[in-house]
Amino acid sequence: MKTSKLLRKTEDILGAKKAKQRKEVECLKELLAALKKKKRKLTAKLEQVDKRSDRERIEQELAVIRMQRHKGLKTLKGLK
Repeated sequence: MKTSKLLRKTEDILGAKKAKQRKEVECLKELLAALKKKKRKLTAKLEQVDKRSDRERIEQELAVIRMQRHKGLKTLKGLK
């Protein structure tokens, strides 16, 4: 077993709080990656759409995603 794996197991035994925090960080990273992917897709879709109403709807979705991602990044920095 590698040293890093042994240290992680020891940490898990000694500090359940750190293990929970590490899981939260991993989950948050996955969510942030998914939001980033969705943001890219909507940005590409925005360039292709001609209707004003569709553009506004997509822009609103992008604004919400940006804010949620920003909030998630702040939380992630706080957890580390």
